[in-house]
Amino acid sequence: MRRLWLKLCCTSLLVGALSFGCVSLDRSYPEKHSFVLEISRDGQSLQDPASGIVEVADMRISPRYEGQSFIYRVSEGGYESDFYNQFLIAPAVLVTEEVRRGLAQSGISQYVINSSSQIQPTYRLDGTVNAIYGDFRNASTTKAVLDMEFFLTKPGQGATQVLIAKRYSKSVPLTDRTPEALVKGWNEALEEILRSLVADLKAAKL
Repeated sequence: MRRLWLKLCCTSLLVGALSFGCVSLDRSYPEKHSFVLEISRDGQSLQDPASGIVEVADMRISPRYEGQSFIYRVSEGGYESDFYNQFLIAPAVLVTEEVRRGLAQSGISQYVINSSSQIQPTYRLDGTVNAIYGDFRNASTTKAVLDMEFFLTKPGQGATQVLIAKRYSKSVPLTDRTPEALVKGWNEALEEILRSLVADLKAAKL
């Protein structure tokens, strides 16, 4: 009886081992994709660049959108985070880089510097990203939404002078419901905002 019990145990272990060997442990998961924001590099510079020095401070961003994952608005009060499609680095950093590059490219001032520069600026530009998301509430009219706010100030011995305080909001219709199309829409929205900002800076006669 004991010998029979041992045989049954060995047979069960053998069958279990063979079955385990036939089971694939490979799992198929969606791949993560990372994207950056990048404006066009063929912008037109002003024919007569200004002589001022603009310090572009690091952009702030609403806590709702400060993470790297893409955010989608799916209903009036509903938002979703996309773990598999995200910004390569924090979106505030990406926007800051493109704003500095866009202003330098425009020729609106002689120099565009960051906050760590030892050069004394003539003006300081502070900005906040209030919203950056994909609007998917309506399947037939999906949009890339970007909302930003800028403050241009002129440091002085007395009180700081506020020259510009303005909010810019852009919604760009998407050609497709893909992450690539969404990033393209954000880039277009950022370019439009920068064009409007440069026009306002020009009107302020820096």
